[in-house]
Amino acid sequence: MIEEILVNTGPRRRRLALVARGRLLELLLDDRDTPRPGRLILGRVRALAPDLDAAFVDIGEGRQGFLPARDAPGRRGQPIGRAVQEGQALIMQVNREAEDEKGPRLSCRPRLTGRGLVLLPRGRAVVVSERIKDAGQRRRLEVLGEGLAGQHGRGLIVRTAAAEMSDDQLGDEAERLVGRWAAIKARADAAAAPALLDAGDDGLLRALRDHLGPALSRIVVDDAALAAEMRGQCRQDLPAAEGLIGLHDEPTPLFARHDIEGQIEIALGREVPLPSGGRLTIETTRALCAIDVDTAAADGGGDSARLWRETNMQAAAEVARQLRLREIGGNVVIDFIRMQGRGDVGRLLRALHGAFAGDRGSVRIGRMSELGLVELSRRRRGPGLAERLGEVCPCCAGSGHRPSARAVADNLLERIRREAAAGKGRALAVTAAVEVVADLGGPDGALLTELAARHGCRVRLTADPELPRESFQVSPL
Repeated sequence: MIEEILVNTGPRRRRLALVARGRLLELLLDDRDTPRPGRLILGRVRALAPDLDAAFVDIGEGRQGFLPARDAPGRRGQPIGRAVQEGQALIMQVNREAEDEKGPRLSCRPRLTGRGLVLLPRGRAVVVSERIKDAGQRRRLEVLGEGLAGQHGRGLIVRTAAAEMSDDQLGDEAERLVGRWAAIKARADAAAAPALLDAGDDGLLRALRDHLGPALSRIVVDDAALAAEMRGQCRQDLPAAEGLIGLHDEPTPLFARHDIEGQIEIALGREVPLPSGGRLTIETTRALCAIDVDTAAADGGGDSARLWRETNMQAAAEVARQLRLREIGGNVVIDFIRMQGRGDVGRLLRALHGAFAGDRGSVRIGRMSELGLVELSRRRRGPGLAERLGEVCPCCAGSGHRPSARAVADNLLERIRREAAAGKGRALAVTAAVEVVADLGGPDGALLTELAARHGCRVRLTADPELPRESFQVSPL
């Protein structure tokens, strides 16, 4: 459970650190000039793609949005050609941001989220969170939800936090959400597609709404104006959070004071140290994420079995934290240190299940294989931390490796040989990176001189300091 929310305010973005027991569990970024997730847009259908059973929609953001048939208006299961028509304007919500070559994922079944309720403007059903286990609370919330849904003619999802709210509080929240939807509809009636109808909730409000509860003890903000703004907003929407907001006015920056910067730096790297002296090594690919657990330089004082148990238990907790912090989803394989006792394996798996208890990523954990591997799957809820704070290296394309200057130089020599063999007496203009030219011995080096003499060609070699190591150009003079 989140115990503290630390808010760092910059000129272009806010950073929200969600912390428990002094450890960073999630880092949320709220950019001032970036569209917010969950925003509602009046979009216009530009093209149908029957082979994909989807439509491409102009939402006014450069890249077209993708609307699958199952999220189109009308009855579920009907093909996209019956659900929408080209040129049609529709109210839709961005469910997932553009990623790689994919455009934003859209839905015509919007959701408006409050602390205890989610309004389904196009639905009628009432669903109570499965995390509410108490039979009495479930019954109370089912009856209340049915009443509110009937009163407003809308569907509702009753969230876990609703168990901590009174009937009056939930009724007031339903009124606010219904009023918000009415305002969105009014703007849509007056707008020409594409148009933004509702910007969505900012990251700070979402964090407060999702994590406000008995465990949250304080919200620390390093900007006085933002702290005052937050108190006013909470007074209206989340009264229980107003008294938790405090101002950080120490000379040491807020994130440095709580070692948030250092934890972010580790979360962007391959290796994560463990208290025992062991470490995790995390490698991600398109197919899966592989995590290796090892003791590194630790010796355990001669008791190897104890060291392995201790390292594995620490690794279980840290794996759960790193997957959540890095926002890693899909299939994950963990290579724990081999242990002999069946009881040790059972305790480790129970610890791993417990470590994921607060993760909202729908984690499923398998058994340990004979080789000490544990497989799990986790649903990713957004772009990973590395994607939000970095970009794919253009030199290695994300592989982590790039060819050496010697390898590029050898490839270049082979290319020159092929070009020269294509026509005797040819003259070639060759441009390469400075370090590649140096590896060849320079423009007048022995390698090129011998190659030109052997194949009867003339080569003019030029070093370009702006050219990446991997690139070179060969053209006839």
